[in-house]
Amino acid sequence: MQLTKTLLTLLMGMTVASALALPPQAKGDDLVVRAEAATNAAAADKDKNKDKNKNKTNNGAKAKANNGKPNAKAQDCANAKKLAAGIDKNIEIQKKEQSNVAAIEKIVNSNNPDKGQFDKAKQTLLKTIDDGIKVRTQNQELAKGNGAAAGLEKVKNAQATELKQAQGLKGTKGDLNTIAEMKKEFAGGIDQNTKNKQAVSHTHDQDVSSNGR
Repeated sequence: MQLTKTLLTLLMGMTVASALALPPQAKGDDLVVRAEAATNAAAADKDKNKDKNKNKTNNGAKAKANNGKPNAKAQDCANAKKLAAGIDKNIEIQKKEQSNVAAIEKIVNSNNPDKGQFDKAKQTLLKTIDDGIKVRTQNQELAKGNGAAAGLEKVKNAQATELKQAQGLKGTKGDLNTIAEMKKEFAGGIDQNTKNKQAVSHTHDQDVSSNGR
């Protein structure tokens, strides 16, 4: 645009100078020619600017369209990392469940089980199981479309069983069979979550590989 203004100024100056030196008819013809040249130059510059703006708009639209897939892949990758960390957290809680149920087993196995100690130990176990359920629920939200989803459903079902078993403990030696089952279930839950984490890593690696092609 600045170039156009400069050209117009020069042309007008030249037109005025030439007009003073030419005969009347020549002056008129020359003025028309120069005016048309200036108008054409301005129009050409305007069209050039329009083309530049159009290209910028098109490039912006393409960039916006192309950003969709990479952003989706990045989100999946971020969720996979959160899920792996969440499963690790769930495994730590399952180890606490093992410790909690072992404490209850020790109380129940004593010659004269202390009711107060048992009640406290039972509440601790129930809270730990509840913590595990909350973390697993969060993990399932992150696992949608992930290879770990099926395994987390197994953990969910096992937790429901473990919660009922813990709620049914009485603080007597009659609990020992249930406690033995719970110990197996907690160990199985750790094994299942270890597999779940491996499934997360496998799915994430596949996503990264396909995104890099």
